[in-house]
Amino acid sequence: MKTSNNRHDVIIVGAGMVGAAVACGLAEAGLEVAVIEQHEPQREWPAEEIDLRVSAINRGSQQLLDNLGAWSGIVRRGVQPYREMRVWDNLDMGDIHFDSAAIGEADLGHIIQNRTIVAALWDQMESIANIRLYTSTTVEKTLAGSSDISVTLESGEQLHAQLLIAADGSNSQMRDKAGIAVNIHDFHQSAVVATVTTANAHQETAWQHFLSTGPLAFLPVSSTQCSIVWSTTAEHAAGLIEMDDADFCEALAEASQQRLGEITETSARAVYPLVSKHAETYIGNRLALVGDAAHQIHPLAGQGVNLGFRDAALLIEVIVDARQRNRPIGSHSVLRRYERSRRGDNLVTQKSMEAINGLFSNDTPGVRQLRNLGLTIADRIAPAKAFFMRQALGMGGEVPKLCKPRW
Repeated sequence: MKTSNNRHDVIIVGAGMVGAAVACGLAEAGLEVAVIEQHEPQREWPAEEIDLRVSAINRGSQQLLDNLGAWSGIVRRGVQPYREMRVWDNLDMGDIHFDSAAIGEADLGHIIQNRTIVAALWDQMESIANIRLYTSTTVEKTLAGSSDISVTLESGEQLHAQLLIAADGSNSQMRDKAGIAVNIHDFHQSAVVATVTTANAHQETAWQHFLSTGPLAFLPVSSTQCSIVWSTTAEHAAGLIEMDDADFCEALAEASQQRLGEITETSARAVYPLVSKHAETYIGNRLALVGDAAHQIHPLAGQGVNLGFRDAALLIEVIVDARQRNRPIGSHSVLRRYERSRRGDNLVTQKSMEAINGLFSNDTPGVRQLRNLGLTIADRIAPAKAFFMRQALGMGGEVPKLCKPRW
């Protein structure tokens, strides 16, 4: 299907959402790309089945996926737009409402199952002649030299390229093999996730209630269902997992102040600990980190994968530009352009999420009252709300070319 030898321009380890996006973008620009992924993704599933892993895809990420040729395949498998967002605290006075119509946009984003995005990107990867997929295998060893980097697979096969891109997740083996340290912030919280049906319609609105133990989000994932992410203490999360469905639905309705009425049905539930991670550098010797391999943030604003897609778009842009200028794509000077652009942006977002989570998890009466007053005032300042919405849509700051419409 692909190249007949083991020499490529780029090797990508990890073909989840971000890794597959990088592969498609580089290959479409004419580079020879090798992709290594141990587990082939699920491609088909029952139409009524909703996976627990979903992402809030903003406009910039949507545009990237469209430019890569994957958006139509994603829409075919199913997406759920959300047009409004409501955020509130326990006190009745703290409430803020975001409406896409206020900034002339059709929506604020789409809630999409992760497997939907991966499946569409894999369809696209397999349609591109200069991508070679290595599946059901892992990397045993890497060796970076002055002119290339080699990768030895568990089969003993060796691959060579000018650059290795690590897109192998928050526990990245490629990052560890390169000796890149990671800063970790433990939120001392766990997230309970489930898919639920509510008595009242979600109104194409994302709902987020800040509780003293952490945020509770309802994300519309189908016409009748919401994906919930309930961040709370580890002890409380363990108790929520152990509850029977009826008790869990009752606890969830109470925690959400019944903004969507009673919870009438729930899927199986899962729980995972919440930490944020940030690599001390995004680049090494002929190495670049993207997505969760470089950074992982609190899920309260749903920005994690959008940051990863911005990484992908900017790294593609930097590599293609270097190639057009006949510069070595794996050189430190080329990769530094990517790191300078993305690391600062990601760090600001990460620290902002940590600060917001800490502020809203503070139950001190004076702090709560000031916080709620701030929400109320912010809700009345139209320019501030418009700015926030455009930032959340991925329309602010340095926007990579692939995250913009192609005219």
